[in-house]
Amino acid sequence: MKADNLKNFIDKMAQENERKMNAEKRKKHFQEIGRKGGLRKKSEQQLSKVISFRLTDVEYEESQKKAQEFNLKLSAYSRMVHLQKELKVNEFETDKTLLNYGNNFVRITNLLRNREWNMFQNKKRILKEIQEVIDLIRKYLYSKMDERNKQ
Repeated sequence: MKADNLKNFIDKMAQENERKMNAEKRKKHFQEIGRKGGLRKKSEQQLSKVISFRLTDVEYEESQKKAQEFNLKLSAYSRMVHLQKELKVNEFETDKTLLNYGNNFVRITNLLRNREWNMFQNKKRILKEIQEVIDLIRKYLYSKMDERNKQ
């Protein structure tokens, strides 16, 4: 009888210990993924410091207009200007423009390969130069992507 009671007691303690360990694992799992149902906590530093400064009405309106141009809030735009990152906002516009130019050069190349354009004597040289420009645009855009991925 005592052996059965001792065995039951040991089994209950093992089950309780296992429940505690499972609860602790679950708690750590949810701490890891964050509070919002699966969203991970941000690994980058949170914005915690405040800098305030005064502007005239004209300066404020200009800043507001520029922030709207870039589809940013005024605080984000001001932070970028303060940290001298304003040029990085314009970078994407340059990339879009280059990508459009590259697409247009490809279209021009396809048109020149058509039979109707055989009258050009220097057609091969033009196609070669267009291909070089397309390659340069691609190299530039891919190098920018690699730089962004490294950061």
